[in-house]
Amino acid sequence: MHTINIYISMLAISQFIFLGAHFLTHQRNAIGRLVALFSLCVIAYLLDDSIDIDHSYNFIADLVLGELPTLAPFLLWMIATYLFVDERKEHSLAWVAISCCFILDTYLETSFPNTQGLRPQSLAYVIARFLPQLILLSFPLHAIYLVIRGYKMDLLEERRKLRIAFVAGLGGVIIFILTGNIINDFFYEGLEEASELYVLISSSSLFAVALFLNLESIQTSKDLMIIVSEDTPGNDTDEFPVNTVDMTDSESARAIQHAIVNEHLYREPGFTISDLADHLNLLEYRVRKIINKSMQYKNFNQFLNTYRIEEACSLLSSTELPVSHIAMDVGYSSLSVFNRVFKERTNETPSEYRKRYLRY
Repeated sequence: MHTINIYISMLAISQFIFLGAHFLTHQRNAIGRLVALFSLCVIAYLLDDSIDIDHSYNFIADLVLGELPTLAPFLLWMIATYLFVDERKEHSLAWVAISCCFILDTYLETSFPNTQGLRPQSLAYVIARFLPQLILLSFPLHAIYLVIRGYKMDLLEERRKLRIAFVAGLGGVIIFILTGNIINDFFYEGLEEASELYVLISSSSLFAVALFLNLESIQTSKDLMIIVSEDTPGNDTDEFPVNTVDMTDSESARAIQHAIVNEHLYREPGFTISDLADHLNLLEYRVRKIINKSMQYKNFNQFLNTYRIEEACSLLSSTELPVSHIAMDVGYSSLSVFNRVFKERTNETPSEYRKRYLRY
């Protein structure tokens, strides 16, 4: 079985080499670099775990093959945030978490250098051994949550399909590998005989996922360029123009525009694209396509926020209503969400925006 593992791992490595090179050359942005680095981490994992290269006496090899795979779950999470989360946020907590993993790994190697295959009763050992793995496991779990959470609001049909592939493919495989590592460490002696089968399943799954991603990236390269674009239409932070639909467009497009602008449907808290489709008696797929293609939005929340923040700015500059009342009036059920979206759009808090206008 070990020979089969080596062959499959080499096939998987070849696929990840192609995947990383393809994204690095065709996507000259953060996504391209992240996918290339993620591919490098998976290759290091396959070389270390499947082919079992001895790197204990070489510092560089130990750094590359021993530590680089640790970054894979974190990079997978980063890829998910760039691909599927349109609102950019700070990742300081994630950087702290991944730094803790490396610190604890270093502590484990220096304080317990000869514990391979053993289970010391020291609490410090247990924490240093398992806490980093639990932290790493949290990254793909949270990535899958982000992917699923935004599925209904996503207006890009190709990205909706990619969400499903991401959850069923990469996310699932990485979780399987990390969970297997935790179980193997906890029950080391009991699972030693099953380790070859575990490695075979891991390398085979990685090969299948990489092959699928390569085929998809080749066949849908044009759509992929749109999906991974770092420019988000309809997210102008200086002004809030209402993206009008050309009156020569279909009756459905004009009906959407009328419902939002004249009927103020965006004021309803929790308003979804399904609600809009039901209100207009249109297919949800049709509504999603019109908003994406005609109005150039990737996400339904961005579409709603354009109108909500535009009205909020008008109310802040022309009335003395409390900020909390304005937030509720324009469709937000949470003041914190309103403040965050407003700051992202205007680079000011609602109070700062109002003060600036009150000067005049």
